[in-house]
Amino acid sequence: MNHFFFILFSTLISEDITCISTGILIQQGLLDPIVGVTACTLGIFIGDFLLYLTGKELHGFLRKRKSFQFLFESATYEKLSENLENNYARTIFLSRFMPGTRLPIYTFAGMISKSNLPFLLYTFVASVLWTPLMILISYYYGEAFKIFYESNQFYLFLFMCIGSLFLLYQILLFSIIKRRREEILLSISKISRLEFWPMWAFYIPLVPYVCYLMIRYGSIRNISISNPGIPFSGIANESKSEILSQLPKEYIAKFALIKYGNQKEIETQFENAIKENNFKFPLILKPDVGERGAGVKLIHSVKDLMPAILDSKVDCILQEYHPGPFELGIFYTRIPSENKGKIFSITDKIFPFVIGDEKRTLSELIVTHPRYRFQKEVFLTRLSKNLKYIPKEGEIYSLGFAGNHIQGCLFCDGAHLFTEILEAKIDTISKEFKGFFFGRYDIRYANVEDLKNGKNFKIIELNGAMSESTNLYDPKFSILKSYQILFKQWKTLFIISHMNLQLGQVPPTWKSFFDMMKEYNQYKKQIDPLAKSM
Repeated sequence: MNHFFFILFSTLISEDITCISTGILIQQGLLDPIVGVTACTLGIFIGDFLLYLTGKELHGFLRKRKSFQFLFESATYEKLSENLENNYARTIFLSRFMPGTRLPIYTFAGMISKSNLPFLLYTFVASVLWTPLMILISYYYGEAFKIFYESNQFYLFLFMCIGSLFLLYQILLFSIIKRRREEILLSISKISRLEFWPMWAFYIPLVPYVCYLMIRYGSIRNISISNPGIPFSGIANESKSEILSQLPKEYIAKFALIKYGNQKEIETQFENAIKENNFKFPLILKPDVGERGAGVKLIHSVKDLMPAILDSKVDCILQEYHPGPFELGIFYTRIPSENKGKIFSITDKIFPFVIGDEKRTLSELIVTHPRYRFQKEVFLTRLSKNLKYIPKEGEIYSLGFAGNHIQGCLFCDGAHLFTEILEAKIDTISKEFKGFFFGRYDIRYANVEDLKNGKNFKIIELNGAMSESTNLYDPKFSILKSYQILFKQWKTLFIISHMNLQLGQVPPTWKSFFDMMKEYNQYKKQIDPLAKSM
């Protein structure tokens, strides 16, 4: 009986260690199997219920205090409550098999539950299944443990034991948890799709090639003079408004810089911007310094504009919204010693959307889409308020407006849009910007033929040295083809930088470069990583 209560209370301290120890003691004949299994099961069940009761007490404690009422009124609390209520049985049961989830889930279940019986039922069933399984595994490992303990291979076995236990546990989770299985299979699917690789993995093959380019053309620091007209050539921390100001006004989407300040100062700047530019809603609001669509907002009314600016906490650009419906990226390069530049590549941008069937919710349409499932976190976060909406049959529902891959946009090679007339127009515009030789224009337009004839388009942004020839993300391209484009782009960057060095341009010091990067990294922390419609 002493063993029974000792084991029971031990599970409240560490149920995993207790179950493993119980299995080994049973194997060695030091403990009755019925006593061990029963004590562990009951102890684990009681521990789960104590977490649940803690949640109920915490709920009552917080409800009585006005200072905590905002928690219960928040959208996050409502969303978590709704999700748990809609998937109560499955969530409570499966969390028993998922490490690190029981404490938050069982406690939160206590906070929102009105009846104790469902929780007791689901956790009891889970405990009855989980505990004997853990003890059984430990029993057989205990037998092996004894053999290896008496041999000279103890430490090797210990390593193998821990590793195999972990592997068995992962296989178990993979077998019984559909969501985990889907996530693993999705991650495996990404291996063959370069466009969804993490940046660090994508750029690893570039490192040895850049080393070769450094040997041939000089220090990597020289790329900071590839575009002498842009601070640090646009590697980072460049001002979008300063860059756009260097381009012919007739080709850029009208914009105004809104300096961050108090509400009165911002209101004054906004009123002046409206008068000077004759702005009409919707408008684009984006950080003056930023990348990959971070912090971009589509503003539909005055009442949404002020909170968006105040929330940004940084200087922003207010820009007219070009309805498109088309957008592309034109990568331009010009060797400093040559009079004529060229279009290096064109990227055709396809904005994400789903088509309704009157059956599935927006969330279901996203997670089951053959492409969008790879970026579902972006879409589900951005559209969190509308995920339960069921689009009508044939309804086209837009998932994003920002022409950035990380925001869900599909990048396709746009070579079919190239014409010599368009190239000449881009070259003429680029040469108006003194000290610009390498970068990518983001352009909106309404008519393909007009674009090919070099007219009726608007430049919404120009990126410098660290911009990419984004057609390399075309899913139709092989991985080899994508890297050929990337390597060619970087070789061109080094050639331009080397020539500017020969023409007398002086690279900034390493200290100034690192100071700039430090400032930029601090700045990025203030920006919302997602593009949103307000």
